[in-house]
Amino acid sequence: MAISIPPKDRPEWAKIISGDIEHPYRNYVLQTKIHQLHKEIGYKKITMNQAVDDLYSLCLKYALAVQPDFKQIFKTW
Repeated sequence: MAISIPPKDRPEWAKIISGDIEHPYRNYVLQTKIHQLHKEIGYKKITMNQAVDDLYSLCLKYALAVQPDFKQIFKTW
């Protein structure tokens, strides 16, 4: 069975990037990517949709590595 991640249309994706969801991330790469995207939005270098697309692409590629954090954040999908 392939490891999946939550659908991109879930509101939690934007909340993760904006900081509305506080979570002690176990995956360091995920944590740093979120921080980077949060800063880029603040500097108006990218839009929230672009940030969600970027984060989703990373997480899709490394679904197994982000799964422990996502099980706590998204609960089910």
